[in-house]
Amino acid sequence: METPSVRHGYTTGAQGNRLHYLDYGGEGTALICMHGVIGNAWNWKAVAAGIGDRRRVLALDFRGYGESQWSASHDYTTSDHVADLAAVIESLGENRVDLMGSSWGALVAIQYAAENPDRVGKIVVVDVEASFAQSETDLFPRPTSHADHGEVRTGLGFAFPNAPEEMLELTALTSFGPVDGGRLAPKHDPLFFERWPFRSDNHWDRLEGMETPALLVHAADSFVNHDVMADMAGRMANATLVQVANTTHVIPVDNPDGLVEVLLPFL
Repeated sequence: METPSVRHGYTTGAQGNRLHYLDYGGEGTALICMHGVIGNAWNWKAVAAGIGDRRRVLALDFRGYGESQWSASHDYTTSDHVADLAAVIESLGENRVDLMGSSWGALVAIQYAAENPDRVGKIVVVDVEASFAQSETDLFPRPTSHADHGEVRTGLGFAFPNAPEEMLELTALTSFGPVDGGRLAPKHDPLFFERWPFRSDNHWDRLEGMETPALLVHAADSFVNHDVMADMAGRMANATLVQVANTTHVIPVDNPDGLVEVLLPFL
Protein backbone atom coordinates (compact mmCIF):
# COMPACT_ATOMS: atom_id res chain seq x y z
CA MET A 1 0.00 0.00 0.00
CA GLU A 2 1.27 3.47 -0.84
CA THR A 3 2.00 5.96 1.91
CA PRO A 4 -1.09 8.13 2.47
CA SER A 5 -0.90 11.88 2.10
CA VAL A 6 -0.14 13.80 5.28
CA ARG A 7 -1.87 16.98 6.40
CA HIS A 8 -0.84 19.17 9.32
CA GLY A 9 -3.48 20.09 11.86
CA TYR A 10 -3.41 22.53 14.76
CA THR A 11 -5.78 22.89 17.68
CA THR A 12 -5.88 24.20 21.25
CA GLY A 13 -4.98 22.09 24.25
CA ALA A 14 -6.38 22.01 27.76
CA GLN A 15 -4.43 25.08 28.94
CA GLY A 16 -4.85 27.17 25.81
CA ASN A 17 -1.62 25.71 24.44
CA ARG A 18 -1.17 25.15 20.71
CA LEU A 19 -1.10 21.49 19.70
CA HIS A 20 0.06 20.04 16.41
CA TYR A 21 -1.01 16.76 14.88
CA LEU A 22 -0.58 14.91 11.60
CA ASP A 23 -3.55 13.58 9.69
CA TYR A 24 -2.31 10.63 7.65
CA GLY A 25 -5.73 10.07 6.08
CA GLY A 26 -7.21 6.61 5.71
CA GLU A 27 -10.69 5.12 6.03
CA GLY A 28 -13.01 4.48 8.94
CA THR A 29 -12.89 5.27 12.64
CA ALA A 30 -10.24 7.75 13.75
CA LEU A 31 -7.21 6.11 15.36
CA ILE A 32 -5.19 8.63 17.37
CA CYS A 33 -1.52 7.63 17.79
CA MET A 34 0.70 8.97 20.55
CA HIS A 35 4.49 8.86 20.78
CA GLY A 36 6.92 8.23 23.64
CA VAL A 37 9.28 10.46 25.58
CA ILE A 38 11.80 11.03 22.77
CA GLY A 39 9.38 10.79 19.85
CA ASN A 40 6.91 12.84 17.85
CA ALA A 41 3.97 12.45 15.48
CA TRP A 42 6.18 11.42 12.54
CA ASN A 43 7.06 8.17 14.32
CA TRP A 44 3.79 6.70 13.02
CA LYS A 45 4.22 7.39 9.28
CA ALA A 46 5.10 3.86 8.18
CA VAL A 47 2.47 2.30 10.43
CA ALA A 48 -0.16 4.67 9.01
CA ALA A 49 0.75 3.52 5.50
CA GLY A 50 0.03 -0.06 6.49
CA ILE A 51 -3.33 0.40 8.20
CA GLY A 52 -4.90 3.26 6.24
CA ASP A 53 -7.53 0.94 4.75
CA ARG A 54 -8.77 0.13 8.27
CA ARG A 55 -8.60 3.46 10.10
CA ARG A 56 -8.21 7.19 9.60
CA VAL A 57 -4.85 7.68 11.30
CA LEU A 58 -3.95 10.82 13.22
CA ALA A 59 -0.79 11.30 15.28
CA LEU A 60 -0.34 13.87 18.03
CA ASP A 61 2.71 15.90 19.00
CA PHE A 62 2.44 16.06 22.79
CA ARG A 63 2.85 19.46 24.39
CA GLY A 64 6.58 20.13 24.62
CA TYR A 65 7.34 18.09 21.48
CA GLY A 66 7.65 18.57 17.74
CA GLU A 67 5.55 21.48 16.54
CA SER A 68 3.40 21.70 19.68
CA GLN A 69 3.90 24.48 22.21
CA TRP A 70 6.13 23.99 25.23
CA SER A 71 4.76 24.53 28.75
CA ALA A 72 6.37 27.49 30.52
CA SER A 73 5.47 25.93 33.88
CA HIS A 74 6.57 22.42 32.83
CA ASP A 75 3.08 20.93 33.08
CA TYR A 76 3.97 17.60 31.54
CA THR A 77 2.29 14.93 33.63
CA THR A 78 0.43 12.08 31.98
CA SER A 79 -2.77 13.73 33.18
CA ASP A 80 -1.77 16.93 31.33
CA HIS A 81 -1.40 14.94 28.11
CA VAL A 82 -4.73 13.20 28.76
CA ALA A 83 -6.39 16.60 29.08
CA ASP A 84 -4.82 17.68 25.79
CA LEU A 85 -5.98 14.46 24.13
CA ALA A 86 -9.53 15.15 25.30
CA ALA A 87 -9.33 18.62 23.75
CA VAL A 88 -8.08 17.17 20.46
CA ILE A 89 -10.91 14.63 20.32
CA GLU A 90 -13.46 17.36 20.99
CA SER A 91 -11.96 19.57 18.28
CA LEU A 92 -12.22 16.73 15.77
CA GLY A 93 -15.91 16.30 16.55
CA GLU A 94 -15.45 12.57 17.10
CA ASN A 95 -17.85 10.81 19.47
CA ARG A 96 -15.76 7.66 19.59
CA VAL A 97 -12.14 7.00 18.65
CA ASP A 98 -9.55 4.26 18.85
CA LEU A 99 -6.23 4.95 20.59
CA MET A 100 -2.70 3.65 20.10
CA GLY A 101 0.29 4.72 22.15
CA SER A 102 3.96 3.83 22.29
CA SER A 103 5.61 3.93 25.74
CA TRP A 104 4.46 7.20 27.42
CA GLY A 105 1.79 7.53 24.74
CA ALA A 106 0.43 4.13 25.79
CA LEU A 107 0.02 5.37 29.36
CA VAL A 108 -1.92 8.36 28.06
CA ALA A 109 -4.14 5.99 26.08
CA ILE A 110 -4.73 3.78 29.12
CA GLN A 111 -5.68 6.69 31.37
CA TYR A 112 -7.98 8.33 28.81
CA ALA A 113 -9.72 5.01 28.07
CA ALA A 114 -10.18 4.28 31.79
CA GLU A 115 -11.66 7.72 32.41
CA ASN A 116 -13.74 7.84 29.20
CA PRO A 117 -14.80 4.27 28.38
CA ASP A 118 -17.73 5.38 26.25
CA ARG A 119 -15.46 7.44 23.98
CA VAL A 120 -12.94 4.69 23.12
CA GLY A 121 -13.63 1.74 20.83
CA LYS A 122 -10.28 -0.07 20.96
CA ILE A 123 -6.88 0.57 22.51
CA VAL A 124 -3.37 -0.52 21.49
CA VAL A 125 -0.69 -0.41 24.20
CA VAL A 126 2.81 -0.61 22.72
CA ASP A 127 5.72 -1.67 24.96
CA VAL A 128 5.23 -0.10 28.37
CA GLU A 129 4.85 -1.13 31.98
CA ALA A 130 2.06 0.17 34.21
CA SER A 131 4.46 1.52 36.84
CA PHE A 132 8.19 2.10 37.25
CA ALA A 133 10.97 1.34 39.71
CA GLN A 134 13.09 4.23 38.40
CA SER A 135 12.58 7.82 39.53
CA GLU A 136 11.72 10.71 37.22
CA THR A 137 15.38 11.77 37.17
CA ASP A 138 16.97 8.31 36.82
CA LEU A 139 17.72 8.68 33.11
CA PHE A 140 20.31 7.35 30.71
CA PRO A 141 22.59 10.06 29.23
CA ARG A 142 21.69 11.48 25.82
CA PRO A 143 23.56 14.07 23.75
CA THR A 144 21.80 17.42 23.94
CA SER A 145 22.87 18.28 20.39
CA HIS A 146 24.74 16.96 17.36
CA ALA A 147 27.24 18.53 14.98
CA ASP A 148 25.38 17.68 11.77
CA HIS A 149 22.83 15.44 10.07
CA GLY A 150 25.32 12.60 9.65
CA GLU A 151 25.98 12.50 13.39
CA VAL A 152 22.23 12.44 14.04
CA ARG A 153 21.82 9.49 11.65
CA THR A 154 24.66 7.58 13.28
CA GLY A 155 23.07 7.94 16.71
CA LEU A 156 19.66 6.88 15.46
CA GLY A 157 21.19 3.83 13.82
CA PHE A 158 22.31 2.61 17.24
CA ALA A 159 18.95 3.42 18.83
CA PHE A 160 16.89 1.77 16.08
CA PRO A 161 19.06 -1.03 14.66
CA ASN A 162 16.23 -2.67 12.71
CA ALA A 163 14.58 0.46 11.33
CA PRO A 164 13.95 0.83 7.59
CA GLU A 165 16.16 3.41 5.92
CA GLU A 166 13.15 5.62 5.21
CA MET A 167 12.18 5.75 8.90
CA LEU A 168 15.74 6.52 10.01
CA GLU A 169 15.98 9.42 7.59
CA LEU A 170 12.50 10.70 8.45
CA THR A 171 13.24 10.55 12.18
CA ALA A 172 16.50 12.41 11.70
CA LEU A 173 14.81 15.13 9.65
CA THR A 174 11.72 15.62 11.84
CA SER A 175 13.00 14.97 15.37
CA PHE A 176 15.99 17.34 15.30
CA GLY A 177 16.14 21.06 14.53
CA PRO A 178 18.75 23.84 14.42
CA VAL A 179 19.87 25.56 17.62
CA ASP A 180 22.42 28.24 18.51
CA GLY A 181 25.91 27.34 17.40
CA GLY A 182 24.73 25.70 14.19
CA ARG A 183 24.09 22.34 15.80
CA LEU A 184 21.02 20.07 15.66
CA ALA A 185 19.08 19.30 18.84
CA PRO A 186 16.06 17.10 19.63
CA LYS A 187 12.80 18.97 19.04
CA HIS A 188 11.48 18.80 22.58
CA ASP A 189 11.59 20.85 25.75
CA PRO A 190 15.09 20.46 27.27
CA LEU A 191 13.37 19.43 30.53
CA PHE A 192 13.14 15.91 29.10
CA PHE A 193 16.92 15.57 29.25
CA GLU A 194 16.56 15.86 33.03
CA ARG A 195 13.12 14.48 33.96
CA TRP A 196 10.59 11.98 32.65
CA PRO A 197 7.39 12.80 34.55
CA PHE A 198 5.62 9.52 33.70
CA ARG A 199 8.09 7.64 35.90
CA SER A 200 5.87 8.60 38.88
CA ASP A 201 2.81 6.99 37.27
CA ASN A 202 0.95 3.94 38.55
CA HIS A 203 -1.81 2.67 36.26
CA TRP A 204 -2.43 -0.77 37.73
CA ASP A 205 -5.79 0.16 39.26
CA ARG A 206 -6.96 1.57 35.92
CA LEU A 207 -6.34 -1.79 34.25
CA GLU A 208 -8.49 -3.81 36.66
CA GLY A 209 -11.51 -4.99 34.74
CA MET A 210 -11.07 -2.48 31.90
CA GLU A 211 -13.55 -3.71 29.27
CA THR A 212 -12.23 -1.76 26.27
CA PRO A 213 -10.88 -4.27 23.72
CA ALA A 214 -7.11 -3.99 24.03
CA LEU A 215 -4.05 -5.22 22.17
CA LEU A 216 -0.82 -5.13 24.19
CA VAL A 217 2.34 -5.30 22.09
CA HIS A 218 5.72 -6.23 23.52
CA ALA A 219 9.01 -5.59 21.70
CA ALA A 220 11.16 -8.71 21.81
CA ASP A 221 14.47 -6.84 22.29
CA SER A 222 13.12 -4.21 24.70
CA PHE A 223 14.01 -3.47 28.30
CA VAL A 224 10.27 -3.66 29.04
CA ASN A 225 9.50 -6.88 30.90
CA HIS A 226 7.28 -9.32 28.98
CA ASP A 227 5.93 -10.85 32.20
CA VAL A 228 4.84 -7.42 33.43
CA MET A 229 2.91 -6.81 30.23
CA ALA A 230 1.37 -10.27 30.55
CA ASP A 231 0.21 -9.31 34.06
CA MET A 232 -1.25 -6.10 32.63
CA ALA A 233 -3.20 -8.03 29.99
CA GLY A 234 -4.42 -10.50 32.59
CA ARG A 235 -5.97 -7.77 34.70
CA MET A 236 -7.94 -6.36 31.78
CA ALA A 237 -11.28 -7.89 30.82
CA ASN A 238 -10.72 -8.05 27.07
CA ALA A 239 -6.99 -7.89 26.29
CA THR A 240 -4.53 -9.86 24.18
CA LEU A 241 -0.73 -9.73 24.45
CA VAL A 242 1.43 -10.25 21.37
CA GLN A 243 5.17 -9.89 20.75
CA VAL A 244 6.95 -8.34 17.78
CA ALA A 245 10.34 -9.85 16.93
CA ASN A 246 13.44 -7.99 15.73
CA THR A 247 12.66 -4.71 17.42
CA THR A 248 13.72 -2.52 20.28
CA HIS A 249 11.42 -0.34 22.39
CA VAL A 250 10.07 2.14 19.82
CA ILE A 251 8.41 -0.39 17.52
CA PRO A 252 6.72 2.15 15.18
CA VAL A 253 10.19 3.32 14.14
CA ASP A 254 12.28 0.19 14.61
CA ASN A 255 9.95 -2.39 13.02
CA PRO A 256 6.80 -0.75 11.65
CA ASP A 257 6.01 -3.72 9.38
CA GLY A 258 6.05 -6.05 12.38
CA LEU A 259 3.68 -3.76 14.24
CA VAL A 260 1.33 -3.54 11.25
CA GLU A 261 1.26 -7.33 11.02
CA VAL A 262 -0.15 -7.69 14.54
CA LEU A 263 -2.39 -4.62 14.25
CA LEU A 264 -4.38 -5.63 11.18
CA PRO A 265 -6.22 -8.61 12.72
CA PHE A 266 -7.07 -6.55 15.81
CA LEU A 267 -8.37 -3.59 13.83
